[in-house]
Amino acid sequence: MDTSLRDKRHTAAHVLAAAVQKHYPDAQFGVGPPTEHGFYYDIKFPEPISVNELATLEETMKEIIKADLPLERSDMGIDEAIEHFSSRNQPFKVSLLEDLKTHGTTVLSEMDENTPEESDVSTVSLYTLGDFVDLCRGGHAERTGELDPQGLKLDAVSGVYFRGDETNEQLQRVYGLLFSSKKELKQFLHRREEARKRDHRVLGEQLDLFTFSDLVGPGLPLWTPKGTAIRDALHNRLLSISRKYRMNPVSIPHIGKQALYETSGHAEKFANELIHVQSSYDEFALKPVNCPHHTQIYASKSRSYRDLPIRYMESTRQYRDEKPGELSGLTRVRAITVDDGHIFCRPDQIETEAQKIAEIIREFYTDLGLYGNHWVSLSVRDTNRPQDYIGSEEDWQLAEESLENLSETMELNAVRQEGEAAIYGPKLDYMFTDALGREHQLCTIQIDFAMPKRFGLSYTDADGTPQSPVMIHRAILGSYERFMAILIEHFAGNFPVWLAPVQAKVLTVNEAVKAYAADVFTRLEEANLRVELDDGDETVGKKIRTAETEKVPYMLVIGEQEQENGTVSVRTKGEKQTKTMEIEEVISLVKE
Repeated sequence: MDTSLRDKRHTAAHVLAAAVQKHYPDAQFGVGPPTEHGFYYDIKFPEPISVNELATLEETMKEIIKADLPLERSDMGIDEAIEHFSSRNQPFKVSLLEDLKTHGTTVLSEMDENTPEESDVSTVSLYTLGDFVDLCRGGHAERTGELDPQGLKLDAVSGVYFRGDETNEQLQRVYGLLFSSKKELKQFLHRREEARKRDHRVLGEQLDLFTFSDLVGPGLPLWTPKGTAIRDALHNRLLSISRKYRMNPVSIPHIGKQALYETSGHAEKFANELIHVQSSYDEFALKPVNCPHHTQIYASKSRSYRDLPIRYMESTRQYRDEKPGELSGLTRVRAITVDDGHIFCRPDQIETEAQKIAEIIREFYTDLGLYGNHWVSLSVRDTNRPQDYIGSEEDWQLAEESLENLSETMELNAVRQEGEAAIYGPKLDYMFTDALGREHQLCTIQIDFAMPKRFGLSYTDADGTPQSPVMIHRAILGSYERFMAILIEHFAGNFPVWLAPVQAKVLTVNEAVKAYAADVFTRLEEANLRVELDDGDETVGKKIRTAETEKVPYMLVIGEQEQENGTVSVRTKGEKQTKTMEIEEVISLVKE
């Protein structure tokens, strides 16, 4: 986010609070940071408000902006500040200050913009805007007149707990939008409305792709035949490409002993998300990740340097006990189908193996029309803090150079991110932009020095000494559930033909051609096309409209003339013209 725009959005949060104080003098204020598109403020109103009150608050905000009031900073001792806010009945500000006094700034979350930045908390900064005084670390416009009132909109209100803690008091969060102009605000609102139309939860139901059941449980999607067809097409395409690079499919169980995840470190990392399974004889967990299982396939026999690289891949479910309130459609679920791959190699093989993964990514995303609408992040260590990382200096240098060389060879133009590497190694992350301009991190290539050592994996080197292999984690599409949500919204349900759940639909004009239509349907089905037959009593016009709503790429209309000539009339989705074709021509068209 542009720094000046961020500062303006932070200023808008103060303007909102000042407007609230004017209308609700007894309101109590929590925190109010800027966001990606605007700002919010968490507030306890004397009585809960609804969206109906936002218009009045917005109008008052615009008056404050037009008044061109200054934001004036003053510093105050922390004890004096506690007394200041106590006397004004602002318990949430007092709570923040007492935490600061006791624990320092380390206790604060990143969202607490309304707190001082300094680690020395003997004094704090206050900002005055008219009659409103706020505790804040700063980053503002100097005057409210720098904000464009035409780019402002109060957007929504919701319930939240103070600082996100369910044990704290519940407040209301008032959301606002702020852009540099009325035009930019309108463009954002248009994009957001388009996103709502493309919402995968709505389209998923409309296109009959997936469903949820309260009886099965929240966060556990059930895939219909049509949704499964898309998932299978993705999996089969990924498998086809990966096999060209000699990735070997494996299969692992859905549970593992608790000790497995304790050794890998995931029992601690996902302590609150593990779903435990107690048998009569042992303690298990539904697997939260797949890599520990793959290490045990590697460990099942002795390995020589000549055996490496060893490449495993699979698409399999893993499970996380997400909080019910955080579950959302396919983007946040409890049963996660992950495209996972792990390569065990020698250090000198890192660059070659990483390049194979990058080639798979390029081919797979080219098929989807997405390759090129992306950028790549190269996350490397902070060399000033070697104590924060696992692995030798030699290993890290080789791994980072390998990924840099890969970026240059494949013209990835990876943006180097200092200090963003994982504790166990550097990585490349691919960030793709969808049709609505939203950015999604989808692919990753991660070098891991730690996992093989945790499990004592080894291979015998050329000189007869045992060595620890390097483990490369790779994800091409990541979670199938999240990936499907992104694709549904990106294509608005208008999938490429190779992904469409129904690629062609045979439509009859009248009852007299039913037998011929059934024969055409059978021939297409035997050619491994995903096809449906609609030979009901409705008019052909209604059948076409239904197929259009279902976003079927090709409609094959059959009347008596087509029956007589042994052809079909092909109508492409979104077009009114039809073209007469032989059956084999249709098969070739769809397959191509």
